[in-house]
Amino acid sequence: MAESNPTQVILTDDGIKIINAQNTANNAASGVANLNDPNLMSVIEKQTEASQYAGLTSQYNVILKRAKEASISTIALTTAYTNLNTFMTTILTDTTTASDVNRDTYKSLKDAYNTALSNVQTALSNSYNKDISNMQSSVSVASQAASSAVIVASQATVTGNSASQVASQAVVVASQAQSAGDNAASVANNASQAASSAILAGSTAAVSASQASADYKTLSAGVKDGSVVHITTETVIDKGVIGTAEIVNGAITNAQIGDAAINSAKIADLAVGTAQIGDGAITNAKIGKLAVGTAQIANAAITDAQVGNVSANKLTAGTIDFNTITGKNINASNITTGTLSTDRLNVGKLSALSANLGDVTTGSLKGVDIVANTFSTPNGSFTTDANGNVVASNLTVRGVTNLVYNAALLGSSWTAVPGWSLTNNGFCGLNVTHDGVKSIGFNNTTGAGVWNLFAQTKLYPLNGITSQSFSQPFSASVWFLELGSDTSLMYAFTLAFFDSNGNRIDGAYANQVWNGIGSKQDWRYVTINNAVAPSNAVYVGLQYWSYNGHGNAYFSSPMLTQTAQATGYQPDIGNVVSAGEIDGSVINGSTINGTIFHGGDIISSTYNTSRFYPTTITPDGLVATTGFNSMDGLRTEMSAGSFVTKYRAVHSNSNQYEAYDGVFSGDELALNSGFTNGIDVGFQQSVSGNQLTGQVVLSPLNGIHLWGSTQSIHFSGLQMNGTGITMNSYGNILADQGSTWWRVVDFSGKEIANFGTDVAGSNAIEFNRELDIGNFHINTGHTFTSWDKGAIHFAKGGGGAADIYAGAVNYTSLVKSSLLSVKRDVQKADTAYWAQLVNSIDLATYQYKTDDNTSHLRLSSIVDDVNVTKQWQLPDVFISRDENGRLNGVDDSVLLNATLATVQEQQKQIDQLNGHNMELEARLNKLEAKLNG
Repeated sequence: MAESNPTQVILTDDGIKIINAQNTANNAASGVANLNDPNLMSVIEKQTEASQYAGLTSQYNVILKRAKEASISTIALTTAYTNLNTFMTTILTDTTTASDVNRDTYKSLKDAYNTALSNVQTALSNSYNKDISNMQSSVSVASQAASSAVIVASQATVTGNSASQVASQAVVVASQAQSAGDNAASVANNASQAASSAILAGSTAAVSASQASADYKTLSAGVKDGSVVHITTETVIDKGVIGTAEIVNGAITNAQIGDAAINSAKIADLAVGTAQIGDGAITNAKIGKLAVGTAQIANAAITDAQVGNVSANKLTAGTIDFNTITGKNINASNITTGTLSTDRLNVGKLSALSANLGDVTTGSLKGVDIVANTFSTPNGSFTTDANGNVVASNLTVRGVTNLVYNAALLGSSWTAVPGWSLTNNGFCGLNVTHDGVKSIGFNNTTGAGVWNLFAQTKLYPLNGITSQSFSQPFSASVWFLELGSDTSLMYAFTLAFFDSNGNRIDGAYANQVWNGIGSKQDWRYVTINNAVAPSNAVYVGLQYWSYNGHGNAYFSSPMLTQTAQATGYQPDIGNVVSAGEIDGSVINGSTINGTIFHGGDIISSTYNTSRFYPTTITPDGLVATTGFNSMDGLRTEMSAGSFVTKYRAVHSNSNQYEAYDGVFSGDELALNSGFTNGIDVGFQQSVSGNQLTGQVVLSPLNGIHLWGSTQSIHFSGLQMNGTGITMNSYGNILADQGSTWWRVVDFSGKEIANFGTDVAGSNAIEFNRELDIGNFHINTGHTFTSWDKGAIHFAKGGGGAADIYAGAVNYTSLVKSSLLSVKRDVQKADTAYWAQLVNSIDLATYQYKTDDNTSHLRLSSIVDDVNVTKQWQLPDVFISRDENGRLNGVDDSVLLNATLATVQEQQKQIDQLNGHNMELEARLNKLEAKLNG
């Protein structure tokens, strides 16, 4: 067996650089693997999550405080937040390295928190509505109490009848006022504040009246005619002081007994006899039941007083002048004759008036709902019948449409929002919402004195709007959340107009600008009104700006409409004119803008939770077709420069549902396979990112791109029975089961290379041209050439030289590596021993079984691999074995050197014989000399 020497390898500087470069590449590959590994949270994702989780914690603290103030249970919310916080604290402790993360656990914890948060927010909303309802109920009760407490005839002029008749008539009026008030509850509610004030005033008067002056006790001895007694303090006249005495006519004429002068004491029955109390003598006091017997009170003697608890049956005669009476709660059922002037009539519902109202010829109906069988204008230019058919000579239907494309930020990621331009550190706050609508945030620094545009809506074209329509201004609104910004920083919400190149027109904008606040604030509403488009405007849109400092804030629920005043947020779904048809008409020469067209009825399927129509055309040019069956949902969307197909499975054994997207744009066709997280019958999730499992991209710029374990190109040839080959996403060539060859052929049909692909392995790999492999050249003339003239080495993969098996070897020189430096245990050989071994070898002549009769006779030793008892002697030291220990042949290297030892040993014997011969020759010479004498 041939010997070879180990090779010492010395690394140069270039070699070290190559190793370092490889290490760097390995580290980079590892980093990319971390980004693509769904079970790892990368550093970038950690830092983003840390910012968003801080916003979630602030929101939690605010909701928790409000819920506790409203006595709403927060146990579920606190538990969900605590679980989520424990999970997130472990992950976000170190945001400089990637960490393992259980995505399913993360999602379940966030879902639990969001559910608990939604329940508490709903409870807060219900609590608020209940408080409003209770307040309205309290106001209604107070109004009814006030109406009962107020005696209507407070300003009545009593003419010529007895006091009891006047009082009885006043009670009738009060009763009628109360009945009418029952039918006018809405009016009483609106007047509840005034009624409450009236109750307060009446109560104050009652208290004051109870404090009569003690000085009136001096009157118990009587007052003589003509005498004048001045009472300067609050005085009470005790019961029975005046007794049954009479106060003569005119005794109390123009004098007045002040407010609360007579408290709860009563003027006893018949105490005033037939005497009269002069004009205005009693003002705000009350006269108790039957305190004035059959006496009379002169005309206007009671002016501002109130008469309480007077039975209606006491009013039997006389006349009440309603011109001087303000009545409340009049029962309409008791009004049987006469005429009511409607200019002073205020009722909650016209249904309270059962009579035919006739024609209303003047005035306006404002702020009311009109429910009618038919409706028409006086000249018949607009009519509707009972079936809802509309006939109009000129009809304009104008709705309030949100012109902001994708105002709800659907299909968004942190860094991209369909239809929006995010720049200069603007991002989508997926977890920061206002009424469920995502937001766009800014959490960065603008630099000193720099206006920073970080978000802009898709520009809305104004084509089709006539110059007259430009007179209709635009308005906008947005909700803003401050989380703590520099007070030097300024935010700007801008409604801007753009030219045909999409450039903002100088001076053609309206905006709201405000400074940052250093602490978190609640959401606030920002509006822009009366923004008029210039005549050269082609587009309109909204912009979010920041200026001069560091900010941390969010914008949500943007609204842009062609109205003079901001209308508040609504999704950009446009307006739909429904429940009717346009029959027998042709629309010619018209442009229809901002209109949604639906083909057919809403799809009848349990999976159609988004209420899709079979076909829909949106104002921005999107044409969508949708369909559902028992296995899947299908949708196709076509818009400017893009054609998208979507497949969504509706059944799954897990939370991952099979999904496919096909996207054809101007410069590529992308076919994506993957899954959605949960059923996606609204087609809102994108098959991308970590939800992408495979992709095929065909592009005139980049060719064909395959990604994924199942993506491949299959060539089946002329047959469909599996005789072709497949090229997978790695570029490997995989043969079909029935494939036999994969060939490379030139233009003329000449085979350049053939690769056998049969399963049996019978077909070889053939190269029919000269082959260059590095410095090694193989030509078709059976020649191996070293192009750089260097030696050709046959080496083992694990080191050392490889064995070579060949027939006849022709060479110019045979070199054996025998360097002392690579050897150990070197000792001088015993040539006699090796000569003895050589001499023990049985030599034989023979021919190989494969030789023919032209082959020459062969001579060598024999390795007997046939007989157990060896018939041919060959010492084992001369036998070569393969790597498995099997007999392989004669080791000529050992045999050659053993032969050399034999020669050396024979040379010793020759030298000995030569010496002996010389000795014999000398003796012979001496003997001959003696004989010759």
